[in-house]
Amino acid sequence: MSLRTCALRASAGIALAALACSSPAAAQSVGCRDLADDEAVVCEINRVRADRDLVALAVDRRLRRAARSYARDLVGRRFFSHVTPEGARLADRLRASGYLSGRVTWHVGECLAWGRGEVSTPAATVAAWMRSPPHRRIVLGPFLEIGVGTARGDPFGGRGETYAADFGRLGG
Repeated sequence: MSLRTCALRASAGIALAALACSSPAAAQSVGCRDLADDEAVVCEINRVRADRDLVALAVDRRLRRAARSYARDLVGRRFFSHVTPEGARLADRLRASGYLSGRVTWHVGECLAWGRGEVSTPAATVAAWMRSPPHRRIVLGPFLEIGVGTARGDPFGGRGETYAADFGRLGG
């Protein structure tokens, strides 16, 4: 498995982290504003993808479960990384969720963010990911499915919001 990680980036009060691996602040869109935060992130990402004639991502319950659990873990244990303090990586978390199994080829990616105040909204988070080349590559990548998790608070004990977005494509 090849692994590409991007360093933690801080920009205008929002912290970002991106990860992709594989085997062999715009205003929030009108249609997204009334959704729960995790659904609003998916809505915003699919809006960005539609603007570029890319396929909309379908929500996968296993990716969503892994992302929700990880966002809560980041806040609860106060760390911000694609790797847990015990060394578990995205692929490990997706295997535990049941998304990765057997000998199917796969391509997965992850975007993380946390913010406080006005930069902690779903729209601000997706806009920040789009301004960051490594995150933009993941958001606009060749994925078919997504799962988003959010957690109140930030990994450093503040009042904000933490986001984990897990992207996947199984098979060829």
